[in-house]
Amino acid sequence: MGMTIAEKALARNAGLKEVHPGQYVDARIDRVVADEEFYRIHAAAVQGGLKGGLPHIYDKNRFHVVLEHFQPPLNEAQAVRQQLMRKVAKQYGLRYFQDSICAVIHQVVMEDYAHPGELALGTDSHSCAWGALNSVSTGMGEHELAYALTFGELWFKVPESIKIVLTGKLSEIADPKDVMFYLAQQHTASVGLYKSLEFTGSGARNMSLSNRMTMAVHTVELGGKFGIFEYDDKTEEFLNQRIALCKQLDAAAKPIRADADAIYEKTIEINLDEIEPLVAKPHSFENIGTLDAVRGTPIHQAQVGSCANGRLEDLRVVANMVKGRKVHKNTRFLVQPASWRVYRDAMAEGLLDTMIGSGIQILSPGCHLCLGMQGCLGENENAITCTTRNHMGRLGGINCNVYLANPKVVTAAAIEGKIVDIREGF
Repeated sequence: MGMTIAEKALARNAGLKEVHPGQYVDARIDRVVADEEFYRIHAAAVQGGLKGGLPHIYDKNRFHVVLEHFQPPLNEAQAVRQQLMRKVAKQYGLRYFQDSICAVIHQVVMEDYAHPGELALGTDSHSCAWGALNSVSTGMGEHELAYALTFGELWFKVPESIKIVLTGKLSEIADPKDVMFYLAQQHTASVGLYKSLEFTGSGARNMSLSNRMTMAVHTVELGGKFGIFEYDDKTEEFLNQRIALCKQLDAAAKPIRADADAIYEKTIEINLDEIEPLVAKPHSFENIGTLDAVRGTPIHQAQVGSCANGRLEDLRVVANMVKGRKVHKNTRFLVQPASWRVYRDAMAEGLLDTMIGSGIQILSPGCHLCLGMQGCLGENENAITCTTRNHMGRLGGINCNVYLANPKVVTAAAIEGKIVDIREGF
């Protein structure tokens, strides 16, 4: 019986010839990446009666801690937690501890740590993002991760898999984010609940790694356990540029491809030629609407950034659209690159200068925009953002509304001071 990508990874790491959906397995963990939440893992072990925390880390070459989620600290509580993290990192003798790094953890993992074919865990729910590199990755809570870090394995229920076949090519005004909106619109935001979404087809192969990451990130917004792309020449090209962990990459990289006779719960076919820009209206990723339905909505704040859309390709979109224009006088436009590498590349291309000249505020790399830690809304304000979530209170504020959209729609709204239909030209 053929197996899907997720089934192959779980079978291999469980030491089994094959697995099937619904089966429970104990699988070896290839890599774990944590942010500040590692302190909660340590605290959970202490509260569970383990004096001093975890007995040991199963493999210090495959565990990475990155202090980025609250960087730089915006309040005393965040600063104190980072102090505690430094003590804990020293206590465990961590080999890969990145202190005070301004970035989005998933961008750092993509640039430095993720390996194709690995079964990997992260402390953040968007750890499925690494599936863009053919990593079978997902987010976990502190108690599960405490066990995984100690014993190097964890139990899994083998998920059903959904094959998503992409054909055609996105138009200039559409974005991979719109593909995920389309899936939520047509199949609900529960379509992937505890399932592995596996993206394939000519449309997927023609996508850049940046675009693949946008889709893999949003797998969790559809309830997905994993969101995985096939390994191909673009994946290889991306990894050939990597500087960190090159020896591990050579030794550990084992890309996984689904068998031709793999059995999927369902197959969803999407013609990218037919995808149009969509918007997730307040307060749910499932509340999808057309641009025509929200056209004219006044926008007080626009945002581009996060693990979903904070990469160089996204910043190029913004800079090209605002060139020779100004941000609307009633709108604040905030842009936050996903890493210093993205920031420096954008600076080298002159993108930041163009954006600053148009009235955009450029933030240091990080997750602040997505979490509302910077750019918090006031009262009765509307925001449009290409970050990850729009539930009530996500960006703070009282009686505020958050719309999710692709970078082109967000930028157009920032210039016009309201949501516009970019299908009619901009």
